[in-house]
Amino acid sequence: MRYSDADNACQFCAIGRSLETERTIARKTPAQLAEVAEAAVRLDGIRHMVMTTGTPNTSDRGTAYLTECARAIQQRVNLPLQAQCEPPDDFVWFDRLKAAGVDSVGMHLEAVDPAVRAKIMPGKATVPVEFYFQAFEAAVQVFGWGQVSTYLLAGLGDSLETLVSASDRLIQIGVYPFVVPFVPISGTPLAAHPAPSSELMYRLYQQVSELLNRAGMSSQDIKAGCGKCGACSATLHV
Repeated sequence: MRYSDADNACQFCAIGRSLETERTIARKTPAQLAEVAEAAVRLDGIRHMVMTTGTPNTSDRGTAYLTECARAIQQRVNLPLQAQCEPPDDFVWFDRLKAAGVDSVGMHLEAVDPAVRAKIMPGKATVPVEFYFQAFEAAVQVFGWGQVSTYLLAGLGDSLETLVSASDRLIQIGVYPFVVPFVPISGTPLAAHPAPSSELMYRLYQQVSELLNRAGMSSQDIKAGCGKCGACSATLHV
């Protein structure tokens, strides 16, 4: 309900580009995902899987369909799964995701400062940051400490202090802050937006890594997901 509407879309989002060029399909069925997951394990040695989606115009924010998909995958192959979504209206969906075979959850803030969120992601900004934190706490109760994560994109406008403070708060409630540099994507409104400096990223990673070390939180303990992969981040594997 967001990426096809310029007034609500996240300015860094490129979901629509792959659809326009017919490199993907709008809706992948649970059976299709299960087939691909089984083949990926059997042929390529895949050890965990991420399911993510644009935000459908439903109050469950896609968790109902992710639950169906997880159930189908786990019936076909035993594979650790992460489901990524916006916070659902009813946190009982976390229990349903867990029961369907989801091992970890990602709910992505991307930016923290309300002004930055309103400018860069006007649709998602209508969901208050505090509601995200309520969802984080509820999800941690279901999936466990360190098994809930959120992307923080450096370079969108949040200050170093804001990102470090948010990471500290997230870690304290058991959420892994997956901090990555913003990378502009062609064909999006932010295609010409500069990436953050290496100096900023070094200082940011150093401080967040210290917080993770102090808490004993490691990306390698995540059962599945972007944080466990870590390919688009650096120095957070502690």
